[in-house]
Amino acid sequence: MNDTLAGFEELSHTADLEIKVWGDDMASLFLAAADGLFHLSGIEDYEEGFSAVKETISLDAMDYEGLLILFLEELLYRLTEDYMLFSIEKLSISTNFSLKAKLRGTQIKSYQRDIKAVTYHRLNIRETDHGYEVNIVFDI
Repeated sequence: MNDTLAGFEELSHTADLEIKVWGDDMASLFLAAADGLFHLSGIEDYEEGFSAVKETISLDAMDYEGLLILFLEELLYRLTEDYMLFSIEKLSISTNFSLKAKLRGTQIKSYQRDIKAVTYHRLNIRETDHGYEVNIVFDI
């Protein structure tokens, strides 16, 4: 694991894309995973003169892994269908597997990689001495 409090690194995968993500708490883990998703998609250009869109999302799941999948799938949908890149202005995750996030979206022109889905393959959030970590595989 890296010494920073939160982040991600791309791992070698035979057919899909995979990242290792870490964070000192659950919220920073989810934020780093979102950064990893947007990095892997290879966003190329922002739309000039487009005003930002602000939205709030609420998600519920049966566990943290399911919540992470729902969160990343929501961001992926907005990226591929609406061509929107979202920064997360505020994120809270409760112990009953609920997430609330305030998003600020910016229109993009294009992205390089077409990510089809976030998978459950090898998805297991692990507690470490430094916080949490997880490997996430994306279907391309």
